[in-house]
Amino acid sequence: MTMHEERRLLRRCILTTALFIALLHLSASAEWELVWSDEFDYTGLPDTTRWGYDVGGGGWGNQELQYYTEKDTGNARVGNGVLTITAIKEKVGQNTYSSARLITKNKGDWLYGRFEIAATLPKGVGLWPAIWMLPTDNAYGIWPKSGEIDIMENVGFEPNIVHFTVHTESYNHSIGTSRGASATLADPYTAFVVYALEWYEDRMVFFADNNRTFSFRNEGGGSKVWPFDKRFHVLLNIAVGGTWGGQQGVDEDICPAEMIVDYVRVYRYNSTAVNAFREGTLHRRPAATRGGNRLTICTKHPAVTAARIFSVDGKTAAEYPGGPPASCGSCVVPLLPGAYIAVVNEGATHRAVRFTEIR
Repeated sequence: MTMHEERRLLRRCILTTALFIALLHLSASAEWELVWSDEFDYTGLPDTTRWGYDVGGGGWGNQELQYYTEKDTGNARVGNGVLTITAIKEKVGQNTYSSARLITKNKGDWLYGRFEIAATLPKGVGLWPAIWMLPTDNAYGIWPKSGEIDIMENVGFEPNIVHFTVHTESYNHSIGTSRGASATLADPYTAFVVYALEWYEDRMVFFADNNRTFSFRNEGGGSKVWPFDKRFHVLLNIAVGGTWGGQQGVDEDICPAEMIVDYVRVYRYNSTAVNAFREGTLHRRPAATRGGNRLTICTKHPAVTAARIFSVDGKTAAEYPGGPPASCGSCVVPLLPGAYIAVVNEGATHRAVRFTEIR
């Protein structure tokens, strides 16, 4: 191999790597858009524009032992970049423990999206921390008719095991038909784990640190099996005891017990992003061809809805939001020498990508 050929090969390797990195950035940013978050970069009580409280005792339908307080820094406080929810052994009315249950109801309510919560869990027999979602409006009736989404649950008598579950009128634990899955994590107690839910019109997918743990599909059987076409909100809490959390008793020395949350982020699905990046098959792949210092995107199909050209640093070099005219089936863009990524959308479900270089 000559020196010229070696240089050319090296240049191509560098170009390919740069294009690959740029594509990863573009596909991720195109699919999800951040619409709500709390990074907990302040000090004091949780931000009242984002969080409210469920307050009280009485067992919460599960014979739980805690009383949920409101605006008490002993049970919920923000500092050092995290939210800390603390369960304390203390007498509050008829309850023997206090804790907090934070909710985004009427401050953050969503229909579909990606929900990410980075957290460490409290450890001890009798504890029952949860990251979950409930319907804001109960449009189909009280639980379980309007649904419940458990992004993460852990019961202390099952160390390192976390659960991912959905509840509906047809599928719930009270009639023995729950739909869910469990995963054993290396260290959910001292290492932050990102628990995530991707909620679409036709399915839900659950993750722990980007590892897919459970999926649940819309069977098309109406609200009894899929009440998840209405607004839901996020809840964060530590329960103590209860029908599940207290199955093997409550250790006397578990408190104070803390669930520490690094962030909560909610993303909206960009409907113009292309499912083919994630799980589909590309059809009618367009081709990007080079002509002098012009890039020609040959779509060969009138269904193209958008065409964009990116430089390798992710910047848009040219954009055709409506796609090229059906009569010509292509768009020709004058560009400076360099490396580019051509992206063409066909409808809302398919995208094709081509790498090219203009010299």
